[in-house]
Amino acid sequence: MRKAVSIILLLLLSAAGLLAQEDMDENLMFEEDRKPFTLSGEYKNLYVWYRTESFYDEDTMQYREKDLSSDLNRLRLSPEFQVPGLLLVHADIDNEVIVSNYHNTQVFHTMWRPTTYNDLYDPRYEYDDSSKYYYQFKLHRAYAKLTTRHFTVTAGRQLIRYGSGKLWNPLDIVNPVSPTLIEGAEEVKGTDALRVEWFPVRSGEISVVYAPQRRYDECEPEYLWGDNSILLSRIKAILGRTDVALLGGTVPGRYIGGFDVATVLFDGLLRGSMLYSHPDEYGDFFTAGTGYEYTFKNGLSLMLEYFYNGNALNHNRELMQAYTESVLLGMNEERYQVLANQFLTYNRHYGGIALGYDITPLLRGDFFTITDIEGRGVFVLPTLKYNILQNMDISTSVMYGLVGNEAPETSDFKEYEKKPLVFASLQYYF
Repeated sequence: MRKAVSIILLLLLSAAGLLAQEDMDENLMFEEDRKPFTLSGEYKNLYVWYRTESFYDEDTMQYREKDLSSDLNRLRLSPEFQVPGLLLVHADIDNEVIVSNYHNTQVFHTMWRPTTYNDLYDPRYEYDDSSKYYYQFKLHRAYAKLTTRHFTVTAGRQLIRYGSGKLWNPLDIVNPVSPTLIEGAEEVKGTDALRVEWFPVRSGEISVVYAPQRRYDECEPEYLWGDNSILLSRIKAILGRTDVALLGGTVPGRYIGGFDVATVLFDGLLRGSMLYSHPDEYGDFFTAGTGYEYTFKNGLSLMLEYFYNGNALNHNRELMQAYTESVLLGMNEERYQVLANQFLTYNRHYGGIALGYDITPLLRGDFFTITDIEGRGVFVLPTLKYNILQNMDISTSVMYGLVGNEAPETSDFKEYEKKPLVFASLQYYF
């Protein structure tokens, strides 16, 4: 009850200011001339190779060096039905086959089988031959969206992202994303949730998200309304050339509240955000970030970002223990309460630089580097992407890290030190 009251108060206070502005025109989300039913999709091949010195050999029960190689083949079908201006039903259905030489190990599960512990349901079918081949059928996204003049209501497995950060996004608390994620934020598993968005005026938006979750990985009715569920409210307003947003609510184990600001400065975009967390079990902490984006006249894009994580692994013994145990032993309720909806970084201070340039109309180069200030580590990721056909892209990337010999803290990038991770992909859209 206290969660709901705090959200309602926040909504009422913000709505009072927004409703004083002009009324919003029709907010139709769909084009009238689109077909009622469409079927699109994509095929993706992703090859990943890297060398590790910490591969756990279950036969010898020892850690050793090993070259890890895996190849993902994904066929995604995306049926979509709509009643223009009223209803949209969308799904992304994945068929995946993964071939690897480290099949059925903890490393494989961490990379290719994200935990579904306490998820409302697991829309996945798996076939595992315990040698080299792994197949899974899953619903990547599946939701229905109802649209009226001032409201949209979305129910189902959906991507919920708040905040304007790019490399790091402190307000993206439903599914916190690491900038080293191979497939990027768009491929993060969806969240089973109900989202209501209200557009009371042209320049304002209020949204509420409720995501019920299990407890002890059991789907008991009393658990779905318990402390594990996510309840968030965001208020966003456009003030001239500035976007301002407030976010508040609860996630498993803590209350949260924060803000996000994005404004145009010197023809570039200046961004900043902060999230305050009040956990049930230990002290309060902040996560925050700021960044600036600018595109030069010659087409070169530049982005600078800074990220601060006040609840880093190296500075929270309980968090580090839960994280280590989850990697070695898997997830349970005790570990889930500590790890859920956290930005899992080893240290507190990070800086990032990203560059992008269209070398030719069909070839693009991107490069970003991250500095782990406390861990004295540097991470680099160069990427080349070529539009080989109208609906086909190929790309190749390398992740590489360097860490100082006398770093006072463990760095996030130690795993990549002098052992690059190489991946290449082919994507065909139809």
